[in-house]
Amino acid sequence: MNVFMVYAYEDPTSFGAAMHNRLLSNLEKNGHSVVVSDLYASGFHAVAAKWDFVVSGGAHEDYLLEQGRAARSDTGFAEDIKSEIIKLRSADMVIFEFPLWWSAPSAMMKGWFDKVFAMGVVWDGNHRYEKGLMRGKQALVVSGVGDSQTLYNTEGVHGATLEQHLYPLLHSTLAHAGFDVLKPFFATGLTEMGEDERSTTLVDLEMHISNALSEPVFIYKHEL
Repeated sequence: MNVFMVYAYEDPTSFGAAMHNRLLSNLEKNGHSVVVSDLYASGFHAVAAKWDFVVSGGAHEDYLLEQGRAARSDTGFAEDIKSEIIKLRSADMVIFEFPLWWSAPSAMMKGWFDKVFAMGVVWDGNHRYEKGLMRGKQALVVSGVGDSQTLYNTEGVHGATLEQHLYPLLHSTLAHAGFDVLKPFFATGLTEMGEDERSTTLVDLEMHISNALSEPVFIYKHEL
């Protein structure tokens, strides 16, 4: 399987980095072809702007329409965006790794979605959800969360599950683009997690990816 890992943790000594390294090792050990975009290490510019395109379509550009125009040309996108699109299109599975910030992907990851999940690349007016342009590909979210799992339910302080908090990403972004969305993995309670719990969480993560590859559980699955 061709796996594309989009990785958005800045600190190489963080637990997010440890999760990434465990995932990468497991995938390569099991013979999968893996490509990684390390957004911080590569200096990815997360702010959507006119320099994302080789040539602007006009003096008063509409970013969405500029994306659609660029998608119709092999040379429309700037090289940093074009390279990410090539990786995306070549993948069978895409793994998105990021810390949870305000019930959403961190700014670096959100910026990657804004720029790379372009109109004409992953969706357009006639290609959404079961007709999305990423149809047939799988998506897996792996996220680090500061608060305990016990706080993420209808009775907890946050009033909803983590999957419900990430509905805009899981449903309105990934499923919208046509991805079959695997059950996410959340490493929770990181603020107070000890070394033994970290080790257990890494084992759980390795089991999660193994199950995702052999007996996948989807939260959104488009019928072929």
